[in-house]
Amino acid sequence: MFKKIIYFFLITSILACNNQNVTFLNGKIIKPTNNQIQLLKDEIVIKNIKINSDGIFSSSLDNLSNGLYNFVHLPEFQYLIIEKGDSLVLRLNSLDFDESLVFSGKGSSKNNYLIDVFLEHEEEEDYVKSNYKSSKRVFKQIIDSLKNIKTKHYSNYKSSIKTNYISDLIINHAILIPLYSHIENYIILNKKNHSTNVSFFNNYRNKIDLNIYELSHFKPYLDYITLKSINESFSEKKGYDYNLNFNLSRLNYIKNHISNQTIKTKLLRFIAYEYLLEEKLLINIDQFIYEFLKISDNKSTNSEISMLYDNISSLQSGKVFPQINLFNEKNINKEISSHVNFNNKNIFVFWSYDQNAHQVNLFNKVNLLSAKHSNYNFNLININDENIKWKNNYLNKFNNKRIRNFRTANFEIMSKKMILNNLNKVLITGTDGVILEIFNLNSLEKYLNDN
Repeated sequence: MFKKIIYFFLITSILACNNQNVTFLNGKIIKPTNNQIQLLKDEIVIKNIKINSDGIFSSSLDNLSNGLYNFVHLPEFQYLIIEKGDSLVLRLNSLDFDESLVFSGKGSSKNNYLIDVFLEHEEEEDYVKSNYKSSKRVFKQIIDSLKNIKTKHYSNYKSSIKTNYISDLIINHAILIPLYSHIENYIILNKKNHSTNVSFFNNYRNKIDLNIYELSHFKPYLDYITLKSINESFSEKKGYDYNLNFNLSRLNYIKNHISNQTIKTKLLRFIAYEYLLEEKLLINIDQFIYEFLKISDNKSTNSEISMLYDNISSLQSGKVFPQINLFNEKNINKEISSHVNFNNKNIFVFWSYDQNAHQVNLFNKVNLLSAKHSNYNFNLININDENIKWKNNYLNKFNNKRIRNFRTANFEIMSKKMILNNLNKVLITGTDGVILEIFNLNSLEKYLNDN
């Protein structure tokens, strides 16, 4: 098998020398989790690459632009730096994805270095976090030391390996951004205790350009700006209270400091989802949406957030349970009103066979509570799309006429209508199909005992 990979590498290296407009991506995945990898640029799939039965794949790509890419082998993903004419051969074991990933071939050096940077940060993370309660001088010394070691090592690397602008930009920020994010997290934690002078860290906090287009899809970079928006919106009087005014301040921070439209749109969208999925008062949501739409210029995002607002407004106590399509145990697809007897009180819960611990806990709880509370019908909605697996492996776990099992007909539509940001959501309807309560699964037993 190793000979096959070497063969691919030799052939593609020869071809790459003859055509600098073609980029090659080849390799072997040990214990693949599916039969393909995907190459993405700016979160858009540009190539699906098939993996054969031996775990080997090979692909050529024409006229790629230099920059940051993702390759995805579900459920994992990693970043790549690709320059036109590269001929990359990668090898990994899906059971130990990042740690086993190794590149060879033209363009491999910068990618191996990038992976090493990510792995070093992972190894150091617990140590740095354990010092979040240290004095600001001690914490700054820790960051200084790590920064000096990493930048010196990278400087030595660049003295022996030629790097271009885009590779240098990506690697340099991959080195610095996690360290600067630790500083923002340190400030957040210690500001809560009113014990940190932010200006003490200004020599770090003012170093990063917040509008680098080439990093507009680099998650550590976006996470850093998000953390900074939290600190810059902090109020000494109110602290880190994630209320309406705090989130309006975050919107204004983005408005005033982010000019790159891609970065601006991503951050505004993130803040909107973070706030709207937690806020309970519709009057606050109304005001937030009004301000959001004044600041956001992206029509697609504005439409998405407006739809989220409509769904939140429809999913409230006192509103009729939303119409969603479900498959029943006989694999019949109908609207929920045709499946469920809304003349009785109903409890709706959600689960996935990909989340085993949650599924076991939910099933045990439903079996127990349905026996004690016979005045309710329990409706279990599975979010997966494999009917045979659902029917053969799970439906036999229930032998109670008050427990009904359903499977979503379209998870994307259902999750939006049900605002299903996690699987612990519980909805209870009265005898008229009107929503009585929406809360977390952990509160279900107490609610039933009290009612």
